[in-house]
Amino acid sequence: MKRFQTLIGMIVSFTLMTLISGCGGGGTSSTPTGTLSLSMTDAPPKLEGNVTAVNIAVIGIEYNYEGNWVNAEEFEPKTFNLLDLQNGKSLHLGDLVLPAGHYKEIRFKLAIPTKDTPAEIQSNPDCNITIDNVSYPLFTPSGAETQSGYKGKGAFDITADAKIAVTADFDIHKAIVVTGSSTKNTKYILKPVIRLVVTELSGMINGTVVDADAEKYASSSLVVYSYKSGEYNSDETVADENGSIFLNSVSAADVNMTDGNFTLAFLGEGNYSLITAEYLGDVFHGVVDQEDNVEVLTGEVTPVDINTSDNTI
Repeated sequence: MKRFQTLIGMIVSFTLMTLISGCGGGGTSSTPTGTLSLSMTDAPPKLEGNVTAVNIAVIGIEYNYEGNWVNAEEFEPKTFNLLDLQNGKSLHLGDLVLPAGHYKEIRFKLAIPTKDTPAEIQSNPDCNITIDNVSYPLFTPSGAETQSGYKGKGAFDITADAKIAVTADFDIHKAIVVTGSSTKNTKYILKPVIRLVVTELSGMINGTVVDADAEKYASSSLVVYSYKSGEYNSDETVADENGSIFLNSVSAADVNMTDGNFTLAFLGEGNYSLITAEYLGDVFHGVVDQEDNVEVLTGEVTPVDINTSDNTI
């Protein structure tokens, strides 16, 4: 009888151990994970007046895993001036643990109201733009999609027990839309196009507009836009309903009008066209140069000299 009771006890103990291990309560059968090292960079805006700050408060980051948006628990909220992140500079947002797999987008959640928010609660010190020493709140467009966060798009893979660095290009050039017919009711709407690029698979262009200090540019400024080869045409200079131009450019860089230098960073490997545009203040004046078949290689810096006086455009 005692042997029988002992046998029953052993069977029960084994069954309980099997059930406990199968329930995942601290077991080792969890989904493999890797680390996303996420950074932010920016391209310059073209707005009326002297823009000295575009402050953004990121309060959360989500990733799309198997069709569901999941909050990245390791992220700590950050507020920063996007204008500090130009010409190849970037800000590290954090290291985030994600399930191993292929990703095409992540979502940035900002501390920002909608443009339809009642006036008495529109004060927003976290997301704002400073123009001519006056700070204005930034707003998100109406609609559930932007209220849930701004999507950054670009493919990357998370490998188990490995780290990958990804840079998000916020591109303020395309992001801010000005609404209102007078100074009193002007609003600055944030509609960013956020590009994700695997940092270690990117290269950069360090260029010089050799005649940037020419007399003809004494009262103007130059911006260089990068396009994937074959994707630029003259329609890019026609403003859309929001007054935006060069919408399909990959990135943009202001030209230093003293030495002619500019930097286009975090570009994927491939061939690009560089479009140099002239502005009088914030008003587009025309395209003054186009350089085609500029090759960018992974991990390398491509030097480019642009002479707008030689261009036949």
